[in-house]
Amino acid sequence: MVLAAGLGTRLRPFTERIPKPLIPLHGVPCIEYALLSLRAAGVDEVVVNLHAHPGQMRRYLDSHAFGSLQVSLSDESKLLLGSAGGIRHALPLLGKRPFFSMNADVLHLAPLRDLEKRHHELRMRHNVLMTLVLASGEVVEGQVGEYREIMADDSTGLVEGFGEKKRHVPFFTGTAVFEPEAFRHLSLGEPSEFVPEVLEPALRAGRVGFLRSDAPWIDIGSPALWHRAEQEIRRLLDSGRLPEFLIRRLKNSDPGLGGRFELGKKQIRLDDTVHEIEDFRSS
Repeated sequence: MVLAAGLGTRLRPFTERIPKPLIPLHGVPCIEYALLSLRAAGVDEVVVNLHAHPGQMRRYLDSHAFGSLQVSLSDESKLLLGSAGGIRHALPLLGKRPFFSMNADVLHLAPLRDLEKRHHELRMRHNVLMTLVLASGEVVEGQVGEYREIMADDSTGLVEGFGEKKRHVPFFTGTAVFEPEAFRHLSLGEPSEFVPEVLEPALRAGRVGFLRSDAPWIDIGSPALWHRAEQEIRRLLDSGRLPEFLIRRLKNSDPGLGGRFELGKKQIRLDDTVHEIEDFRSS
């Protein structure tokens, strides 16, 4: 599943005219990075949930082919169901088997096949309900904001709890494998949030696994982070650190996608909307 129903409040005023998952990153809508990563990992069916600008999202997803990947839509346009309620709402589309979950507003080159294998191992050993990808290495060293530390035991492969919210600590990237049963206790059609209603009960039961990864992780949650993300994707492209399937897509990208986009030294412009960048570390 690709979570794409957020409001994108930190990316205003841009998200007042374009949904956050369609914000271009090097001419490619950010949601495509997740969709193409899932396809490359062998996924053939994906569910995308919708809320803000649902008409634009539908038109985009209906008019673009993603090879062998079949995209189904989970409609939350009338009521935003939250980080857990959206997945609960989509369970009938997701089926009975474990599934990947990724965010549409983050570029994460997670090792999905390794994650699948890790989840299977931890399911056999500890009956985990989920396996979370935790940032490590260069990702943690390059953090520009504060994230809640995830405390994890490498000897068991289980997450033990949370630390304080600060910089340069292992954090949950938003990429995971979930068992459907992790969400079935939630009320269908009612808003619910992942941390208090799904993650914390699973932690108390000792059923949360993890995989550490230093794969590139780029947040585009604010104008300043979007500005930085554009620079970072160019650096990864120039250094040859992107997988071939993304290199091919970027070579065929549309620089005018979503409007006239320009990246200046300290500003972002999308058509007539301009945002001045002050200090990305405060975003």
